[in-house]
Amino acid sequence: MRLRSIGTANCGGGGPSVVLMPSGEGDCASFQTVAEDLSNDFTVLTFDMPGFSRSGPPPVFGKVTATMLAGQVAALVSSLNLAPAAFYGCSSAGLAALSLVAQHPEIVRNAIVHEAALLRDSVPPDAAAALFALNDLDDAAIVNSCRGLFRNQANSDARAWDAVGQDYHRRLEKNYVTWVRHYLWEGLADHTYTQEELECRPISWSVGGLWDSWVVATNAKVARRVHLSVENLPCRHFPQVEIPGLLAARIRTQAKAHLVRT
Repeated sequence: MRLRSIGTANCGGGGPSVVLMPSGEGDCASFQTVAEDLSNDFTVLTFDMPGFSRSGPPPVFGKVTATMLAGQVAALVSSLNLAPAAFYGCSSAGLAALSLVAQHPEIVRNAIVHEAALLRDSVPPDAAAALFALNDLDDAAIVNSCRGLFRNQANSDARAWDAVGQDYHRRLEKNYVTWVRHYLWEGLADHTYTQEELECRPISWSVGGLWDSWVVATNAKVARRVHLSVENLPCRHFPQVEIPGLLAARIRTQAKAHLVRT
């Protein structure tokens, strides 16, 4: 993983640490607005996920798991002396956030999760089949399919998605293939989170209220293990693109609420 500079200092801003982890697109450029907003109050770290964009792949780049992602993020944050931190993650990064809580609680102040890709928890067979069928396509067909999936289905504001920039979308051409070949499999969610594990650190949870998604039901199912409510946000799967101001405010509120542990 390579550190990306966002904000006024190496990791952006100053103060308590906030870590923004990209989801299946893998590229941190979509966090630019959110990171700049948060850098007024926090030291903000974001990066490209393993094997995506400007980050090299792990030494053995097979099928990625949430445990693997959490371990690599934990190592990066610890090496930069940024622990404890508030961690934000959506989708595969939402799984990483939950695994950080469960497996690396010593570096976690709190977690903010949006639509974790809980592929082991009651995914409808037709949804699973449609997703996993992407791996049967050749690389060019994957890019073509994912371009529409990410822009028009998982995102509610196509113009905002386009506005992230041409360089970003050029990098995503390769990232879509990496996502399908290495991240998109049932074993990504390699951990069943118990009540005891999820109670290790505070978690706030949200889903996108602008689409009818199985993700909503699966996130609510796991959140109920620790009696957490799941908030509906006015977005789909990419709140950092669709509602960056609201997401920044949510992360700020949650991060500040847990600066002093009781």
